[in-house]
Amino acid sequence: MTAQWKVKLYTGSYNSPVLTGDGDIYHGKGGGIQIFLFDEEAGTLEALESYPDVENASWMAFSPDRKTLYAVNELDNYQGTGGGALSSLAVDKNGSLAMQNCLPVMGAAPCHVDCDKSGGHVFTANYNGGSLSSFAVDKDGSLKAMDLQIAHHLKEDRAEGFNQVRQEKAHVHSTSIFHGYLWVADLGMDEIFVYELDGEGNLVGEMKDGLPKACHRIILPPGSGPRSLAFREDGHVYVSCELSNKIGILHWEEDKIRLEGFVSCTPGEEMKDGKGQERENLPGAILLSRDEKYLYVGNRGHDSIAAFEVDRFGLPRGIQWVDSGGKNPRGFQLSPSGRWMIVANQDSDNLVVFQRDVETGMLTEHVRYEAGAVVCLVFS
Repeated sequence: MTAQWKVKLYTGSYNSPVLTGDGDIYHGKGGGIQIFLFDEEAGTLEALESYPDVENASWMAFSPDRKTLYAVNELDNYQGTGGGALSSLAVDKNGSLAMQNCLPVMGAAPCHVDCDKSGGHVFTANYNGGSLSSFAVDKDGSLKAMDLQIAHHLKEDRAEGFNQVRQEKAHVHSTSIFHGYLWVADLGMDEIFVYELDGEGNLVGEMKDGLPKACHRIILPPGSGPRSLAFREDGHVYVSCELSNKIGILHWEEDKIRLEGFVSCTPGEEMKDGKGQERENLPGAILLSRDEKYLYVGNRGHDSIAAFEVDRFGLPRGIQWVDSGGKNPRGFQLSPSGRWMIVANQDSDNLVVFQRDVETGMLTEHVRYEAGAVVCLVFS
């Protein structure tokens, strides 16, 4: 077996108390950030190093040069700031991590992070803070300072149909970068905001009250709850709508972004309980295969990974709903070869490896491992 068939997998987990979306306090059994060695030939994982001092690393992203790993610390009161934090970790030639610095995001429960292609800025989505934070980055990948924050606020005259428990205020759930634009999904507002970036990752455009305005705002039906985004090179954007159990299909063409429609995340009959009542399902992570032919979404409640075939017009069609191998499939990733998918089931504390048919997109469970409260995964 040659070394090139083995790749590093970094997992982030909950290991400190955090306030959840429904108001409960969750304390996971995670070990911070952990590094595994994944064998692309055998489809197996080998546990290597762990970094338990990194608290609640619920989302991670590499810098463009892969020399820095950024992890949000999903906390509600880091160092008395009333919010969470963002950690910068240097990655050495062997893939080991070393903490560079950690700065407060000034917003509660940051749950997503992304880095612009220049490596000049990193952006966090602060779920309970209802805000996005921008950090300037130094040449070594460490964080200079938070140089911008935009807080979202609900309108007083909201349309009927919103979820009164989960959408009681703004909840920024993801900050994703695509082709020089920052896309911000707000679950609480049922809106997606798009900001233009310059070559160094600064938000630019028309200013209002000293802050840049979004160049696009996509308003979804009340009660949608937009969470995570996946981008296709032809301009199609897919959004997992956590509260309506749907995938929203957007199309970005020139200066317009239009909503093309929705598809269900679950097969209708399987979402009935024994009494014929609907069971709640909260779709979370969403991911496109590298060839952009298949779209996957994690179903929390249905506890499955849904596979969709995407046609040449960008429209997804459900082809498989496979049991996730546990409860609450929070995060998942395809291996670099595309032949495997690793799924993190948060509530059953396990990682499940699925074999993937690259021609059909279908998944078959391969092996399970114990892993406490893992919620995000990134390959080196």
